[in-house]
Amino acid sequence: MLAAAGALPISELNTVGDDGAVAIRSSASLHRIAQLNVGAGQAELNERQKRWKEADQRLGYSAVAALEQELAEQTGVLGRVMLIAPVSSVIEVAAKLHCLIVTHDPVLKLEDAPWPELRRMLKDLIRITGTKSPKASAQTAEDAVETDHDVSP
Repeated sequence: MLAAAGALPISELNTVGDDGAVAIRSSASLHRIAQLNVGAGQAELNERQKRWKEADQRLGYSAVAALEQELAEQTGVLGRVMLIAPVSSVIEVAAKLHCLIVTHDPVLKLEDAPWPELRRMLKDLIRITGTKSPKASAQTAEDAVETDHDVSP
């Protein structure tokens, strides 16, 4: 029989996490081993998910991440509304430019063009709209767009 079939009706299956192989002699054996492997993997996954949830409850990560996402969406909506609103003064143009800058560069530190140039333009707009004291207007411009990077020629 062995000579006619060429081999024994046995297959070897490398199981997850084991160093050796398990001999499989029937479909029923294969299904039992599969259930054992899935069960062990499922138990480990459940334990890891439980630890993750406990850590999340202690740290409040999911709540903060959800709030951050909500704020980002609101900022995007408000920014788009502000950018499509008609303007009637240079101050309103400066406000729109400020909104654009801080939406995309919240810490005002991006070095790549056009961000330093846009910050400089905003400072210029704020300076030229000063009404009473040029010194006060210049201070306001520095406060509005605080940067250590000079982009002047």
